[in-house]
Amino acid sequence: MKNLFFFILAAAFLSSCSPQLSVYTKELHESLSLSDDEMRKVQFYLSREIVLERAYDLEEAQIKDGRITISREKELEKIRIPAKTPGIAVFSPDGSRLAISFDARSDEEFLMFGPNPKMGNRYMLFASEWGRNSAVVTYGGRQYRTQAGAELTNLMVELKALNRQKVESRTVRGRRP
Repeated sequence: MKNLFFFILAAAFLSSCSPQLSVYTKELHESLSLSDDEMRKVQFYLSREIVLERAYDLEEAQIKDGRITISREKELEKIRIPAKTPGIAVFSPDGSRLAISFDARSDEEFLMFGPNPKMGNRYMLFASEWGRNSAVVTYGGRQYRTQAGAELTNLMVELKALNRQKVESRTVRGRRP
């Protein structure tokens, strides 16, 4: 029983330390009206995991003892970007879409997000081609397929609302002739 209490207490403590994330929307984007430099300072997060896969063939020919030997291999490259992975905006091609990089190695490895009117103008993953169970996206200049459900991936931001109210108060004593 004592261990259960400490587990619940630890879970409550850890959850209070994690950022409270809000969906990034077109309305929020427009109300902020940030410059490109300011936009690079915003910390974005993924709402759900994205798995990118790319299959390609390797073919090698060797000549040995007058014979040509061709070996063919199929390789699969897989890139996993977990939910809540932090990313930054590396550029905006049109002022509304955002190229978000989640990889510290290169600004060239990014995913494109933009407002989707069918989803309440949330900034959703953009793809060049949508299929029933996957999409085709460009990442690092190469085309990859995503897993099923990637179409529901959107951007999140840590949003803190500060409501300030300035009250000016005075007491009027009255007026006589």
